[in-house]
Formats: sequence, C-alpha cells, structure tokens
Amino acid sequence: MSLLFSHYNKEIVKREIYNFSKQRWIALYGSTMFRYDKQGNPLVFENEDSVAKKISEFKARTVYATAGKYEEVTKDNIEKDNLLYYTPFFDIDTKIDKWEYAVKAAEVIVSQLEKEGVEKSIYLLWSGEGIHVRINENSIPKDYYPLTAAHAIVQYIIEKSRNDLQKLSESSGGVLKVDELIDSKRIFTAPLSFHRELNYVAVCFSPDKLSKFSLDWANPQNFIHEEGIYERYEENETEDLLTKAIQSYKPSHEGVKPRKRKVTKTRENTGESMNEAKIGRFQVMGIVQAARYYVLYGNMDKAKSFGLNRAIFYAWAKYYGKGYAPKYSKTTVPSEFRKDRVLANVAGEQVYQDTEKGYYIIGDKMQTPEDYDREIKDKIEPIISYDKAWDATIKYVSSFPKEVLENQREFFEKVYLPIRDKFIEKVINRKSGLDAFFSS
Repeated sequence: MSLLFSHYNKEIVKREIYNFSKQRWIALYGSTMFRYDKQGNPLVFENEDSVAKKISEFKARTVYATAGKYEEVTKDNIEKDNLLYYTPFFDIDTKIDKWEYAVKAAEVIVSQLEKEGVEKSIYLLWSGEGIHVRINENSIPKDYYPLTAAHAIVQYIIEKSRNDLQKLSESSGGVLKVDELIDSKRIFTAPLSFHRELNYVAVCFSPDKLSKFSLDWANPQNFIHEEGIYERYEENETEDLLTKAIQSYKPSHEGVKPRKRKVTKTRENTGESMNEAKIGRFQVMGIVQAARYYVLYGNMDKAKSFGLNRAIFYAWAKYYGKGYAPKYSKTTVPSEFRKDRVLANVAGEQVYQDTEKGYYIIGDKMQTPEDYDREIKDKIEPIISYDKAWDATIKYVSSFPKEVLENQREFFEKVYLPIRDKFIEKVINRKSGLDAFFSS
C-alpha cells in the first residue's frame, strides 16, 4: 500500500491520469470494481488532486477509463451511448514471461497502420501483461458514429494482419492473443495506472520506441513514460483507412452499428443550419455520381451501381495514386479477355460493365443497387433523409450543362470538388443560383 500511495501522489501520475481521463467514465479496481460515487453518479476525476483522493477513498489499485468519450459524463449520456469520440485500440495480450511476443505483435499492427497512412496519431501503452496499440480519437473523421468507425478500423487492420499475428501466436504456444474489444462501455487501463495484479505501471510511448521497450520501463519506482503522447494526432489522418474499412465492415458486437450521431442543430429539428453534421466524401462521391448517371441516362438501378463503382474507384485512386489498377491473381483472367464484361465509356469514364445485368464492376466484384444502399444510402440516412438528399443532388447536378457531366475532369473539378466537404451546406441548404455552390 505504501508503494501505491507513493506512486499515485506523484505529480506526473496525477496529471497524466487526470488529463487522459477527461470526458471519460472512470472505473477504480481494488477488492472489487467501482463505477459510481456514493451519490450514485458515474465516477469522474474533477481535477488532478482528486485522482489520489479517490484512489485512497475506494482503496483502489488500478485506474480504468472508458475508450469512449462523452461531451459530459452523465447517467443519461452513458445509458444512451451518446459518445462524442471513441479511441480505437488493439488489445495485445500475453504472459509476463513471453512479453516480447506482445512487442512483435504491436510491430505488425503498427506496420499495417503505417501502410494505411496512419502514423502520427498512434501511441502504445504497456498494460501489464501486454500492449495496447491506440489511435487518437481526434484523427477519425466525424462522418460516422465513433463506435462504428473505431470498430471498423480495428476489425480491418486485424484482418489485414491476421496471417502474421497467427504465426506469432503459434510461436508463443498460443499465449499471444490479439482481440477486437470495441463496445460502447469498454474500459481500458489509464496511463501510469498500476496493473491489477503485477507491480508494473502502464507506460505510454511512441511507435518509434517500440523496438527499445523493456519491462524496466514499467517499474513504478523508475518508469519511462512519454507524457501526453496520447494527445498527439493529425486531424482526419484515418480518413482513407476508414473509407476502406467501412466497405468490409461486419458489426459483431451488440450496439456497434451505424447510427445517428447526436446533432444539436439541423433544419429538421430547429429550423436552423445543418452545417454541424457532415457526410463523408465517399458517400458524397457515390450519391453525386449516381445522380450524374440518372440525369444523363435515367436508369435508377444502374445509376446506383455506377455511383458506388465510381466512389470505390476514386477512393482507390486517391490512396494508390493515379494510374492504379486492381492486381489480378495468377488464376484471374484480365477483364479485357473475359466474356462476362465489356469496357464501356460512361459519361466520359472508362468502366467495366457486366454483359448480363448491365451493372458496373471493379476487379471481380459487381456493384449492385443493394450494395449502393448499404454503403451510400444507409450511411447518409442517419445524417439527413436520403430521399431529401437525393432530390437535392438531382437538382444540383441538373444545374450543370450536359458537356460538363459527360467530361470526367470537368465533372470532378466543377461538380464534385466544390461540395465534397460541404455537401449539406451547398447541396441540401443551397441558395438560389449557381453562385451558392461555389461560394466559400
């Protein structure tokens, strides 16, 4: 107890735990787990000094905090899962005598994240018998419910890393485990907290220090910890990763579903501007391309197929650079030699089209109207009525000359680019006249 008392009264420890735990619902573990104060309110730290006081009051050893952050930690927000942000994390667990395997697994995950363009927003936390790879919640675009975004990212990266992680697990004798533990009430260890059983503290460090890590860093009497590393991020750094992750996302936890974020101002509920809500670029590209097709050719099902096809194409092109083409396996026949598809010129864009159904194809996957509804319509619906968005998009696209709609470069630059980050403002809430679309 004297070791605990001494540790939790250190200024850096109180400061780090308090700063990290802001807007998070905390949990204190001693002989049991405590989540509420004596008045029945969710536990929070009011200031730095309250850290040591509450730990002493509840005779606690370990400090946990929710992965989710709230505008305010209240019973109502907790019960309704009114999350403001959510910290994606990869839980790497092992046994203390095989801790090096946790480091190796973290290296695999960090490497995969870096391949996906996420570097500046990552930090690591030694949790006692393993490592958390965490991504700063502010690096995630605000277009999706934060729980959905976090789960999609973690699920996607684990799947991409599965073979390497499986080999490490087998090499460890099955001790190493990497789990996706994303759910609305999930708690994880706070920085500089004691482990619940071992005399190690949770230390944070940046990915470039991973190869140098040793258990000595977690010594409570002489720990090595990067203060405030969990606050480092690059805004929207995970955008490209999230765009791809959402396409293959499979909810597997109760409550982890695309759902409406809390929007305080919308035209529908206050009569004011909806500019505080935002629709992702992938969905904007999809609906605008679908409307483009519909205005030009008038077939709704094919319009949906074309819209999703182009959204995927431009997402790939942005990530891989110009000239990217999907790679084929040795057993795959290139599209130009296959009889089930033709290379069509649609609105000035080269796109493969299925010869039977007329839907559009990228790689070996046909984009169907049902796919469009799942990836575009269902992602827009929580923000604004899709029918309303569709009608407004048709009016917007129809305001451009046919020669613009049939030219790939001009459509991208004149129709899509001006509204990709201001879709609600410039399409849904647009003023009369074309000037409204191009005003900043």
